[in-house]
Amino acid sequence: MKEKLIFGIIVIVLGYGMFNFYQSKRKENLFYTQNIQSNNEKKKHFLSLKEAELAYIIDVINNGSNRLNYQKEGMEGGFIPKEKAFDVACYTLELSGKKCNKKYAKDAALYFSSVCASCHGRDGKGINGKFPNLTKFPLEGLQRWLDE
Repeated sequence: MKEKLIFGIIVIVLGYGMFNFYQSKRKENLFYTQNIQSNNEKKKHFLSLKEAELAYIIDVINNGSNRLNYQKEGMEGGFIPKEKAFDVACYTLELSGKKCNKKYAKDAALYFSSVCASCHGRDGKGINGKFPNLTKFPLEGLQRWLDE
């Protein structure tokens, strides 16, 4: 009897995990479908929300952003060398529990902690609500960026 109960609990836990996994994939696909109509051709090719988030983070690192009104001036770009933007963007994605599809340099954490963490915190969650939380799903400002 005890074995049947344990087996039942395992089946429920696995079923719940699979349900959540497929729900997250469904959210990504819905996000992509809604934004595929964007006027900007370069942004139409994203296959997943994760890819869109990665491109958005790289764009903000390189060009800055004033989409969110957290600060009067917004964020300036160029604090990180352009050749390191991909690495730091991947590291940033991983702060929210997502895996980057490509390998990135190990010094990305150093760049993040020395440049980004002063506003976004070492965990990427923003400091006292004054700066954007980089671990939110989806990233704040992403929709505006896709619509530009």
